[in-house]
Amino acid sequence: MEPATLRPATPADRAFAERLSHDNMAAYRTSRSIVWDPARFEASWASFDNRVIESQGVAVGVLRLHALPDALEIRDLQLLPAYQSRGLGAWAVRQAFRRAAELGKPELRLRVFPENPARRLYERLGFAVVAELDGVLHMACKLPPGGPP
Repeated sequence: MEPATLRPATPADRAFAERLSHDNMAAYRTSRSIVWDPARFEASWASFDNRVIESQGVAVGVLRLHALPDALEIRDLQLLPAYQSRGLGAWAVRQAFRRAAELGKPELRLRVFPENPARRLYERLGFAVVAELDGVLHMACKLPPGGPP
């Protein structure tokens, strides 16, 4: 894996994050007749912990987290296509595990479409399907007692 850093997103990063999420998820939205809602993205940007994934000083992805009373959710993890399948996704999930531990959250959760190749990554990292609602898999992984994996 190439070197990566995770930094808090700034207001200037919002357009990059929205475009990346919009573009990466377009095929999934199209196959389900879901229309992109910029207002929904804007509202979530204000309420999530938004992080930018950088590789060699260049923004290559976003990790968006949402703290619940009993868990931390990965609400969005997106990488530019040229940076996918290079270990950055697994690295970003491990960063989310670390953040969950820092916040004292015993579980990390996420949602994924069943056909999304990222599902295999999540399963490799210990996530299990806990529910399927409206064609979306809800996955969770308990943090090990000694800390994040």
